[in-house]
Amino acid sequence: MAASSFAGTWLMAVLLLWGTLAFMAPSFVWCAFPLFFACRHLLTGWEARISLVLVVGVMIAALARLTGGPDIALIVGPVAVAVLMLAVYNRVEQESLARKKLLDELTEAQTELSTSKQREGALAERERLAREIHDTVTQDLTQSVLLLEAADQLWEIERSSSRSHLIKATASVRGSLVEARSLVHNLTSPQLTSRSLAEALRSATGDIPALQLTVTGEEYELRPETSHALLRIAQSAAANVRLHSGADRAVLTLTYVDDGVSLDLFDNGKGFDTQAEHSGYGIRAMRQRAEQLGGTFTVESSPPDGTVVTAWFPREGIR
Repeated sequence: MAASSFAGTWLMAVLLLWGTLAFMAPSFVWCAFPLFFACRHLLTGWEARISLVLVVGVMIAALARLTGGPDIALIVGPVAVAVLMLAVYNRVEQESLARKKLLDELTEAQTELSTSKQREGALAERERLAREIHDTVTQDLTQSVLLLEAADQLWEIERSSSRSHLIKATASVRGSLVEARSLVHNLTSPQLTSRSLAEALRSATGDIPALQLTVTGEEYELRPETSHALLRIAQSAAANVRLHSGADRAVLTLTYVDDGVSLDLFDNGKGFDTQAEHSGYGIRAMRQRAEQLGGTFTVESSPPDGTVVTAWFPREGIR
């Protein structure tokens, strides 16, 4: 089958012209060499085979006319040349097809890799958003719900206490709104924009009466993402103390040493089983925050002896 009707028609016209010229002037026989490639390239199947046989036949006839009679060399020569040129063309074509196949496979692999990276990036971003929402908006809204429920229970009994709960709930909701706006814009905590990490920790945990904040060591500047991670870990751990531990005393310690910075939160609450499957998303999120920045995260707890949460960031990864 011809590659196209125009190409096939054009080739037939060229072959006819060449055959006429070869019989008129045998020197045109040598134009057969490019015609071999043209026939092989533009025609396929039986059409290519017939055209090649015709070209070889014209070569033999034209050369025989030139020498005045048939000669075995006139037959073997054109046939050998035709076979050799076809072998060369076939080899080149095979290498070209193999190269094209390799390029197609490489392109497909690159596409799959790009798709995979995009998928991984989307999942990582989803996880990051989930951690941010859990450690900020979710915790604040949970606190607001508890305060509103307490206000409802005390409304008919003690209006002043109910009003105090309402004021705290309003402040918590407003804080959630600020955090939500910050998440929409740049995923950074507004508490760190104009404060040190210690001040941000004090502000974030100041509404928990049982919790005491201690800062030890000489403070030094941390990378923004490290400060952000420490703040979020502290917020999440402090929320667990407030909502789940039942503790009446908790100590949050931020420690600066030469080889790194650590954040420890101890509470004397009821503790929990750290190996339980239902230990919570918050712990997993805190561990992810630490490990993504080259740090470590541990939880030690055995009911009813309280809980110790520790996050550690080596100094080479925090400046």
